[in-house]
Amino acid sequence: MRKNKIIYTFLLAGALLSSCSKDYLDVEPQSAINTEQLGSSSAATMGTLKGILSSLRSYGITGYAGHEDFGHKSILSVLDLMGHDVMMNNLNWGGFNYNYTGRVMTNSRAHMPWFIYYTQIKNANTIVNSVPADTDNSELKAIRGQALALRGYFHFMLARIYGPTFVGNETKLSVPISAAERSTKRNTVAEVYAQIEADLKASVESLEGYRRGSNLEMIDKSVAQAFLADVYLEMGKYAEAAVQAKEAREGYSLLSASDWQNGFYNISQNETMWGADLNAELTTFVANFFSHFDNTNVGYAEGGNISIDKRLFDAMSETDIRKEMFAGADSTVFAVGNDSYKYGPYISFKFRDLTVDRTAGDYIYLRSAALYYIEAEALARSGNENGAKDVLFEITSARDSEYVKSSKIGKDLIDEIILQKRVELWGEGFAWFDIKRLNEGVVRDYVGSNHPTYGKFNIPAGDNRFLFMIPQAEVDANPDILPNNPQ
Repeated sequence: MRKNKIIYTFLLAGALLSSCSKDYLDVEPQSAINTEQLGSSSAATMGTLKGILSSLRSYGITGYAGHEDFGHKSILSVLDLMGHDVMMNNLNWGGFNYNYTGRVMTNSRAHMPWFIYYTQIKNANTIVNSVPADTDNSELKAIRGQALALRGYFHFMLARIYGPTFVGNETKLSVPISAAERSTKRNTVAEVYAQIEADLKASVESLEGYRRGSNLEMIDKSVAQAFLADVYLEMGKYAEAAVQAKEAREGYSLLSASDWQNGFYNISQNETMWGADLNAELTTFVANFFSHFDNTNVGYAEGGNISIDKRLFDAMSETDIRKEMFAGADSTVFAVGNDSYKYGPYISFKFRDLTVDRTAGDYIYLRSAALYYIEAEALARSGNENGAKDVLFEITSARDSEYVKSSKIGKDLIDEIILQKRVELWGEGFAWFDIKRLNEGVVRDYVGSNHPTYGKFNIPAGDNRFLFMIPQAEVDANPDILPNNPQ
């Protein structure tokens, strides 16, 4: 009965939210606090920042009542369904991304990222524009620095979803910039990334000396540097990417084997850089990440809906502790609490909500593990292959005691780094962006493929399907934003 009441509440909330403004780039911050208060009161300004962060893990924030609409973590997870490593055995929430029908302008899945990130960019602008850049109030300075980091990161997410990659496409159209001024037209790739870089560099400077304590929902300097490292990798600024990645991961220790296999539901684990701390009051039950990706729990994945691609599973060493968190080619018995259940081939056990009632697992948006691969690839591409091998060995040997330091060079070394990155960050929102950045294609239709019929297709590198279309509601509200991306 409790679960039915929760679902009814979600549907009612979705109906109420669906009446919100459709002029997406003009969405006003949901706050009665005026800019004068924000510029002088750290408490009021912190309230706005916390509002942004809470929205990133809230159900139905876009006004779309679907159960895949639960904020930033939802976007990361459905984008991973668009690669070739994560597969869906039965079409469910996220299926429109898995089969690539959700990217068209009339589909609500195309408007979800647009609405989520532009709404929060608007709120971040309220902070940035209200607090003087030269404020001598250390609390306000740190809050403004976090708003800058979020504004830069949200633009980065939008640019990668709705626009082409950076290298070689600098003069092509990306997304509108919403910063000191709000553009009604699409800016070029170069313009958007210049804004992203400027915001993140300013954020890193502003967050120097800031300590967030145990609240990992807040943004500190290491998180801003992690964002910047990823941006520099996208831009081909490899030397800069390596420096930022190395500095960002300092102070975070790698997970032990038992911690890596513990479900990724606890924000307090060693590698967590940024996430959302959920509890029984904040949980959104079926409309949350674990409902969709925890095959061992009650929810949409219950019984085994999310699996790993056969090729990626086979590419893992038998001594790799990460391989143990996926079923092999045969059905597998896996312990869930005091019980054991039988699951089908290649089912994932990586993500499991192990909270008391199994409904309040935290969201981990970013782990320090990601920085090892950014640093290693950046070093390899900037002429320091020995350094790249050292970094790759440091993290891979922590996952596989039998791993031998790579002797590969050139493209083969980079391919090994990317392969290990795919294994480590499976389901965490990196793979599709890398496929696009590396100018590769999605390959699911191959001999022995375990992808179901509705997902068994290949998409060539550079295909239009790697671009989400700008949502119909935005085009209706703002015709200046045209031309849209091709269908």
